[in-house]
Amino acid sequence: MSWYIHHVNLQAHNVRESADFFCNIVGLPEGEWTYPERIGHVGHSPETIAFFGTQNQGLHIVKAITSFARDNNFTHNPTIGGHFAICVPDVKAVKTRLEAKGVVVSDAGVYAMAGMHQIYCYDPSMNVVEINEVVDPSGGQGPLPNQDHPVRREPGNWYIHHINRQVHNIQNTADFYELLIGMKKDVFRTPGADMVGDFDRSENSLIVFGPENRGLHLVRGMPTFHIDNNLMHNPTFGGHVAITVPDVESVMSRMEKVGHLYSDAGTYAMAGMHQVYTYDPSMNFIEINQEISD
Repeated sequence: MSWYIHHVNLQAHNVRESADFFCNIVGLPEGEWTYPERIGHVGHSPETIAFFGTQNQGLHIVKAITSFARDNNFTHNPTIGGHFAICVPDVKAVKTRLEAKGVVVSDAGVYAMAGMHQIYCYDPSMNVVEINEVVDPSGGQGPLPNQDHPVRREPGNWYIHHINRQVHNIQNTADFYELLIGMKKDVFRTPGADMVGDFDRSENSLIVFGPENRGLHLVRGMPTFHIDNNLMHNPTFGGHVAITVPDVESVMSRMEKVGHLYSDAGTYAMAGMHQVYTYDPSMNFIEINQEISD
C-alpha cells in the first residue's frame, strides 16, 4: 500500500507566536486553509490555527480546544498534544482492520478539510494518529502506486521529511503501522563510519517506514542521546517533525540573531542530511534539515 504523511499538527500555546517562528525564522510561507461545504465544530480563527503548505498538506499549528472531541462527537481530541496524518488509498479498509483488532476509532468523515475523509485513533504508544483519504479533487492528489511518502515541495521549497514518534514498545507499535495501517518498513541509512554518531541503530531502538529515511521514524527514548552526541537537545524524547529546507545555514543564522537556541548536529545520523534541532515557541521539538552531497 502506498501512503504519505499528509500533515503534522503541532499544539501551540500562542498560535501567532509559533506561526511567526515558522514564517520568519524557518522561512515557510503561510498558506490558506480550504474547508469542505459542511464544516464540523472546528473553532478555527487566526488565533486558533495557522497553516503552512498547500491543499491543507504540510504543517498545522493549532490551539488546543478542550471541548473539541465532545463538540464533534469524537472519542479522540486531535487538538491536544499534536498528531500526524497518514494519507492512504482506502481509509475504510484501514478502519475495518483497526476495529477488527479492537482499536477505538473516531470517524470524522469529511468535516475539517476539503475533499478529505479523516479518522483518528491511538497507536499502541498512545500517539494520536490521523488516517485520511482523498475523496474529492479538492483534497489534492492521493497516494500514487509504489510511492511511499515522496518528496512534495511546498512554496518556499520546503517539505516534511519525517515524523519521529517516541514509542514504549517498539515492536508492537511497528506491527500496528505495518499490519493495521498497511505501511512497509524500510532501512535506516546512516552516513559513513567516520561521521555516524553514537546511538543504537538496531530495530530494538529505531524502525523506519519510508524510503531514504523519509516518512515515519519509531524511536525508543534514549536518556543520554544528547550527551553521547554533544547536543543540547535530545531528539529521541517526545517525538518531533523534521522539515527539509533549501538552506539550513540561513535558518541557523536567523536563530542566532534573535538568541534562539539550537543544536547543530551536522551530518551524523542520516546519510546526506545536515540536521539541526530546536524548540518552537510552544516547546514543540523541531528538526530542520537540508539535503547535502554525501
